[in-house]
Amino acid sequence: MSFVTVSEARNKAFVQTVLAQDMADLAAQDAEITRRARQEAAKLREKAEAEGREAGLQTALAEAAPLRAALTSAAGALQAATAQLAAPLAQKEHDLAGLVTELAFLLARHIIGAEAGRNAAGLQTLVTTLLEEAAAARGPRQSLRLRLNPADHAEITPLLGPQTAQLIADDNIAPGGALAELSSPDGDPLDKIEWDATLQGRAEAIRNALGLAEDMA
Repeated sequence: MSFVTVSEARNKAFVQTVLAQDMADLAAQDAEITRRARQEAAKLREKAEAEGREAGLQTALAEAAPLRAALTSAAGALQAATAQLAAPLAQKEHDLAGLVTELAFLLARHIIGAEAGRNAAGLQTLVTTLLEEAAAARGPRQSLRLRLNPADHAEITPLLGPQTAQLIADDNIAPGGALAELSSPDGDPLDKIEWDATLQGRAEAIRNALGLAEDMA
């Protein structure tokens, strides 16, 4: 048997070494625990913040719900009001367009009457044109008549020269107007052709072009 005797100094150094190693291990373990604790704390903080944001968002949405409902209701009311106003406005626009058309017709009719009553040269041109058009359409056995207001008949007849047409003074023709007629010898109304250049006939043509009602003629 052998005995090994360790000096007190060496024993003390050994203990210090062991203790130092243990202290280092404890420090490392403490650092790791601290790191993990911080990670968990950060996760908990992030989770709490996210939950707080979500809760805040839900609260804001809940508080805004009445406002959204009010806005939706207001938008619906505005659309309904717009729809209610659209039809009357469209009707007013249609009525205004009709009024403008009627005024244009009345003005045109007034101009026709005013010009016809004071423009002998214009009436002569009108009569000449009517006679030429009627003569071009005249058949061998057809007769051509031109009806004029008596005053116009007296003024225009000397200016026309010799005519194959019969010029007739007709009280039914207003001054400034004329009516050319082609008719067959048997007087069949189906064979009768007219060129209506009376004031009423011209106003009627304008009325038809504007699409106005017959009571505007």
